[in-house]
Amino acid sequence: MRSTSSENSIYIPEEILIHILLRLPVKSLARFMCVCKSWSDLIGNSSFIGRHVNSYVKNLNHTFLVGLQCNEGKPKIRHSIFFNETFKARCLDMGGLRLHGSSNGLLCLSSKSPDLNSPVSICNPSIMKYVGLPDTNLSCPPNSEYHCVLAFGFNPGLNDYKVVRLVTIYRQHYIEVEVYSLSTHSWKIIGVLPPWIISMDWSFGHAVSNGVAYWIMRAERDCSLHLVSFDTGSEVFEKVLLPEGIWESPQYYLDSSNDIQPYKESVCLMESEADNRIDIWVLQEKCLNKLHTVWFPGRSPVPLGFKTNDELLVKYRKHGRCQYLAIYNLQTKQINETRVTLPVHCYLDNHVDTYAASLLLLKDIRAQELRRISCVFPLCRGRN
Repeated sequence: MRSTSSENSIYIPEEILIHILLRLPVKSLARFMCVCKSWSDLIGNSSFIGRHVNSYVKNLNHTFLVGLQCNEGKPKIRHSIFFNETFKARCLDMGGLRLHGSSNGLLCLSSKSPDLNSPVSICNPSIMKYVGLPDTNLSCPPNSEYHCVLAFGFNPGLNDYKVVRLVTIYRQHYIEVEVYSLSTHSWKIIGVLPPWIISMDWSFGHAVSNGVAYWIMRAERDCSLHLVSFDTGSEVFEKVLLPEGIWESPQYYLDSSNDIQPYKESVCLMESEADNRIDIWVLQEKCLNKLHTVWFPGRSPVPLGFKTNDELLVKYRKHGRCQYLAIYNLQTKQINETRVTLPVHCYLDNHVDTYAASLLLLKDIRAQELRRISCVFPLCRGRN
């Protein structure tokens, strides 16, 4: 590549230029697209965007993406919060939308209480682009009471982003599953379901790890809880019985602080106990093993989610109604007080995702300009 001045000609081999650009953050790359047409074409190329995700985005220390609802002014406005390493909050007002997963800079959003008629979209807030998903192929019997759960993530084997919709109809032994593919922009109904899943109801949680979707589901016959998985590549369902000590407790079904989360290359169950401890069960070789116990004496801790480097975000209470956030490192056993105080009129979802900016959807012809998200700053930082 040469400069526009013939007197001061500078040539940069394309491979070296690509090597440099792959190291830059999304904000810088977006600016550099305005330098010249060749740079715009290079940065907007799907091959470059894929390489940038693999070489830059996946190596980032991902930030926490936290759902916050506020009851001041307009009631129950949905927020998601990006924290950097100093825990300075950058917040996005999502205008009542619900987050169903985050992967490589893409978010899956729908209305707060999704049903089969709710619009669903995949958006990239860093470049303000989104793709609206087509209407569902599923339908439920008239006047039926059902629950709809969405799970979103990346399948590395297929190099594709998937949305899995699980629909359970109460008291009718009726379950349907469909999968959306970003590459084909279409839904596919999973026609063959294992007989054992028909008599189950969704209980709580959703997560996607390595292209496999997970939920906690309850068997109607004995009320046992199972970690149910669906591989978006092979389209195979599997189940793992939760340890009896967990699901035999009546309180377990009432405790909204229990959740499942992606953990490294697998998935984990986070269980908040009454004695101020958190038990973390990790799926290993089709079995849930308790690998970690985290103690927060006298603080009523609630686990929220992991970053990619064994850092667990925890919500806890002290000084009456005040709620705070801390990070617990599973390897060093150290607690980092973030000095973030949650506003009294707001409350957190007991589930967080991670986020890193990317260029995905930049040149997707199906993508539209994202106008519904705006920046707000509802958090307070101060001395604990």
